[in-house]
Amino acid sequence: MAGTDVLDYRAPLQGLATKPYDYAGALTGKGGAPPALVATLEASVRPDFLAELSFRRGAMSAWLGTEAAAGASGLGTVPDGVLEGLAALASGLHGLLATVAAPTVAPPAGPAGAGHGGGGPGGPPPPPPPAAAAAFTAAAALTAGSVRSEWTSALSSKPQRMLRLDNLSQELAMVYTAYAAALRQSAHGRVAEAAATAAAAAAGAAATAPPAGPDGGGGSPTAAAAAEAAPADGDGAAAAVKAVLTAAVAALRRAAGVYGFLADKMLPELAGIMAGIDRPLELLLPSARALRALCLAEAQALTAAAAAARGMSAGTQRALHGGCVTLLAEAEEAARQLSAAAPSGLPAADRLPRLLGTSGALHRGRCFLLLAQERHRAMELGDAEACLEECNRLLDAASKRLDRSDPPSWAAAVAAQRAAVAALLAPVQKDRLGVTYQPLPKEMPDALASAAVKVSPDAFEPAPAFPPAPVIDPNNKQGGCCIM
Repeated sequence: MAGTDVLDYRAPLQGLATKPYDYAGALTGKGGAPPALVATLEASVRPDFLAELSFRRGAMSAWLGTEAAAGASGLGTVPDGVLEGLAALASGLHGLLATVAAPTVAPPAGPAGAGHGGGGPGGPPPPPPPAAAAAFTAAAALTAGSVRSEWTSALSSKPQRMLRLDNLSQELAMVYTAYAAALRQSAHGRVAEAAATAAAAAAGAAATAPPAGPDGGGGSPTAAAAAEAAPADGDGAAAAVKAVLTAAVAALRRAAGVYGFLADKMLPELAGIMAGIDRPLELLLPSARALRALCLAEAQALTAAAAAARGMSAGTQRALHGGCVTLLAEAEEAARQLSAAAPSGLPAADRLPRLLGTSGALHRGRCFLLLAQERHRAMELGDAEACLEECNRLLDAASKRLDRSDPPSWAAAVAAQRAAVAALLAPVQKDRLGVTYQPLPKEMPDALASAAVKVSPDAFEPAPAFPPAPVIDPNNKQGGCCIM
């Protein structure tokens, strides 16, 4: 997505993989589960509920394997059914976790009988869920050594290595991570689809459109190109493209909300049982913080691209790109913390820091390019030239950070912005040296003075699906599955 200064980074999803896992087999006496846990599950959970969770997890495992095998090919779209399946798996696991923790954790204080609903027609209401933080800690202790699923770590330098989890809380955190990564990738896929939809219209309009000015556009069809190809004339295709881009921003904000839930409420409760153990880096607190800030920066970048397509002022666009710089700096700091917290046997991959640094340079450079346009129109050519030279310096630094293994689109994004700078620098230098004779400023203008973050996470509140209790035979008082 070069035209939006959003770089293609699919590792959080495509580097994630897991093996199928049978919850019903693991959470029994034969599976090695403690007797107290087995007794709680037999009294509270119908067996077919665990079977359904195992089935959903197998489907997730198969899809993640397919997504990883696809690599960088295609548009990277995520079917809606996959998102729904991940959400349902997370909801069911969260309900199971709350049920496991309920006997040892007091429910949160509140009005009697409020907020929990019934357990079915004619059935008793389910037990009130325990307080979220306490439930994660209690479930981790109660299921320690019982849930031994295996996952890869997409953020590590060894993304092919399978790492074994230890408890149900870690398993739920990894499922939420997969859901957030799929939401983020679905947004990128929507943008790619919108660009593909608009490509034909943009190509048809190219013959009659005026030449592109030095406003930082160019490159392959992207979200910006898609939005530009959607005129405000009520055309159905144009409205569809804009709706897709709006949905992409919503998906990124939703993903940021899930990462925020992990960072603020769940992972802090698991920190004490992670020290010195090779577990997926996604279970470390800084990883969720970094990806939350990245999702917000990408959502703001799409907002800035839409502002450019609608012809908003350079000052407004500059404020939006400045907000991207702020968010990416937050993500970079979290990425440094992740590298420091990663165990020695599983160091963090260096692609995420490169992505954040390069993206930050692109957005910072875009701010100076936009300020140069403002100063050029005001005939303040010394300031304009200084801004363009600073933009080139930032792009040079970004180019030096790139690695051969990085997607070619990263270098293309840097080159596209460099071309936009060159297109404006030539007339600015010509007019400054031949007409106004203005000197270069002694101090660099502040292109980030009006930076503003305009997006926020879509607050995520889990909706646990509590397991139905076993059916009781009135003759022998024994439970069993509904089929039995």
